[in-house]
Amino acid sequence: MNIFEEAIQTRRKFHSRPEEGWTEFETSYLVADRLKTLGWKVAVGLDVIDAEAVLGRDPELVQKAMKRAASQGVPAEFLERTNGYTGVIGTFDTGRKGPKTAFRFDMDCVQVQESNDENHLPVKEGFASQIPGLMHACGHDGHTALGLSLARWIGENKDELCGSFVLIFQPAEEGTRGAAPIAAKGWVDDVDYFFAGHCGMYCQKGEIGICSGGFFATSKLDIRFTGVPSHAG
Repeated sequence: MNIFEEAIQTRRKFHSRPEEGWTEFETSYLVADRLKTLGWKVAVGLDVIDAEAVLGRDPELVQKAMKRAASQGVPAEFLERTNGYTGVIGTFDTGRKGPKTAFRFDMDCVQVQESNDENHLPVKEGFASQIPGLMHACGHDGHTALGLSLARWIGENKDELCGSFVLIFQPAEEGTRGAAPIAAKGWVDDVDYFFAGHCGMYCQKGEIGICSGGFFATSKLDIRFTGVPSHAG
């Protein structure tokens, strides 16, 4: 299968099994397993995430997601390795001197109910969301599939490349919760070049749009109020 056809199939697999932030256990397993098959070194769970830097993680949702992942065939050994934290990082060294280049791909979905209209393409083609109330409506299924395609391409072209590569498959991008714990773990401390992307609607097949500024940014805080119930404002 060529790399383009494989990317389509992989993206559709992710689309059918959307998982919200910090619950991406099925996705993480598929990513980790594929990377290992492609000859990458793989890190998961607390080897990827600094737990003290995590925000907006619901332990109850996490436990439900782990049980759901197990029911879908994710091995217990893998779930145990995660220590309840999603996210995967693949590393590849060409063995030749050169820069360390990192690419980031997000994995989580959004809390949107996918259409069940018979004319909706995922319904017609059989890859609509199987999980009620969750949908890859923001393109992260495509992002993750592209990351795995890049992993395959690097492996196939390793003799023409130099330096090393880091592929970051980030959980919990929605709500800007997943990047900080990965950075806090030190994964980008010694990176020479860092690329992150997002699917857009203006590029055709074979085209890439490059942005050098004007990105959105935000900060999140977890705040707990203790005392007599009142309006937080």
